[in-house]
Order: sequence, then C-alpha cells, then structure tokens
Amino acid sequence: MNYQSTTNIYYAVAHRSQEEIDSFKTRYDEFDEQVITTIFKQDLGLAVTSVKRSESWGSSHVIYYVQTQERDEELVFRANLGMNPQPEAVMLVEKLITDQVAEIGVPTNRVLHVDISRKNYSFDYQIQEKILGNDLEDHFQGTQEEYDAMSYELGALVGRLGELTYDKFGKFDEAAAVTGKLQGTKNTFYDYLVTCLEGDLEYLRNAEILSRGQVKQVNKIFEFHQDVVEIDRGVLIHHDLADHNIMFHQNRITALFDWEACVVGDPVLDLASCPTWRTHYPRKEQLLAGYQSVRELPDHFQEKWNLYNLRTMLWKMVYAIRMDIVNDVRVERFKTSLTPFNL
Repeated sequence: MNYQSTTNIYYAVAHRSQEEIDSFKTRYDEFDEQVITTIFKQDLGLAVTSVKRSESWGSSHVIYYVQTQERDEELVFRANLGMNPQPEAVMLVEKLITDQVAEIGVPTNRVLHVDISRKNYSFDYQIQEKILGNDLEDHFQGTQEEYDAMSYELGALVGRLGELTYDKFGKFDEAAAVTGKLQGTKNTFYDYLVTCLEGDLEYLRNAEILSRGQVKQVNKIFEFHQDVVEIDRGVLIHHDLADHNIMFHQNRITALFDWEACVVGDPVLDLASCPTWRTHYPRKEQLLAGYQSVRELPDHFQEKWNLYNLRTMLWKMVYAIRMDIVNDVRVERFKTSLTPFNL
C-alpha cells in the first residue's frame, strides 16, 4: 500500500486541503460512534461502558473519551473520517515518537494502539491513555511566578528532546515509519524550512497582507540565511508547544502531547515558535533559561530565532485567514515577526 507523503508539507494545519478544513464542522455527524465499542473489544479486550465526545474545535479528527469496565481512567479514541485515499501514517509516527520521548524521561502521552491498515474500517485511529492534569491554556489560574517556573521547565524539556537525533530533516518519512524506522524526508534543514514558503508568500500577497516588494524581500532573507540555519544532524522538534498541548498538575508539567506536527530539525525552531502561541505571561526569558540549564544556545542564535519566528508567523497567518480567525493580536504578532528585518 502506498502511504501519503508529507515531503512537500511544512505545517499540516496550514497546508491541509480545503476539503479537510470544511469537514471540521460536520466530522462528528459523519462518524458512527457505536463502532468504538467493537474496536475496543477487538483491539484491547476492553468492555466500553460510556463514550463522550470531545469539544475540540480545531482538529480534523473525531475525539472521544471512553470509559471501560476494566480500567479506572478514561481512554482517548481518536480517528479521521478516511477522506484521504492514503492512510494517515502520522498516527503511527506519533506512537513511535511518544515511545521514544517517554524513554528519555520527558513526560508525554502514551499511545496504546494504532490501526492505519484500513482492513476492518475505512478510517485510521489511535487509542491513548488520558493524561494526568489539565491543559495549561484553559485551566491555569496561578501566579506569574508559578507560570514562569513552568516556562523554565518547558525550556529544559526542549533541551532534553535534543537527545533524540535522526537521519535527514523535516517531516518524518511515513513509509519508513511503517517499517518502524524514524527519519526525515529532506536532505537539509534549509530544504524543510523553505517548504511551502513560496505558496505561503503568494497566499499572503493575494490576501493583501504582504506587498509584492515584501514578498521579494522575504525570499531574499531566507536565501541570505541559508548557511546560518544549516545543521549537521537534526533532533526531535515538537513544533507545536502551545499551552493547549501542555498538561499540568500542581504547577508541574505532566505531559507534552499532540506530536502531529513534529519534525527533525534545529531545536531553536521549538524555542522561537513556542512564544508565538497565546501565553498567560511572557515566556521567552524563562524558556531560554530553562533550555540553557540543559544545553548551550548555538552560534547565530538570535539570527536563527528571528528567522524561525518569521517562518512560524508566515504559516500562522495563512492558517488564520483560511480558518477565519484573524484578530488584532495575531496581526500584531505577525507584524512583530517582520520588525527584525525592517519589513
């Protein structure tokens, strides 16, 4: 079976098809949740007693919390609608990644079972353990000092992820993952960084977010920094370290989860993209302090930070327009990413 290639995708949520985006609002209407009971019995030997739908709005998946007779804690069932003719091998990548992340002592979600074979069902799915705690975005009500401590802890965890290195760069090769091997799809990190860049810039020009002159300048900026961003070997990058992907309990991080966007690359990309998400308090200073408690910042750090921050905000603005969620905060963050380059 041929598996869908992610070679020419930079960030899935921004570069997925319009058909997939349109399916978000109706995805639960098109999924028969009764099949979950059969799946749990066949795959895990567990008897389902209740199924509760998640209210997550931004996912292309249907997500359910499942209670069983045999376990006290709920499990999480996650599936697509099988719209793509090729299986969603990134679900398998996520299991392989989280297994390795757990082995190095970084708290994460545990994926119990994945099925992308489509032998019994027309869709792909995962079964995961539910993570202890609550997500940091919606449930944190503590002080800035407590939040700063978790930002520091997050930076240290990013440093720890540097222990996991892989061949090549960029999105993980899904065909290789099916055989149990994790490796990137690009020969250089720069090749990944500029994936979809031309399309993003053209989209933003057509949306009148960038002028034609600015598009030319941005292209030159990336070309100029090619040597700066090249690295000999890539490490695991989560690439979506937003507070809604961080679980906490008693002011300690209990898990980094949702590894769908993970890539092989430069850890500065995680550092530079992390503060671009909504935070309760400014994060950069404590994030970098935590990272430096584990490993040193690389040469040309500020140049890398500025470039990766810009690349992040380019795809994020594309995403915001496509999802109709542009607001003053997002526009201001986008403008701020242009400032170091005098754009």
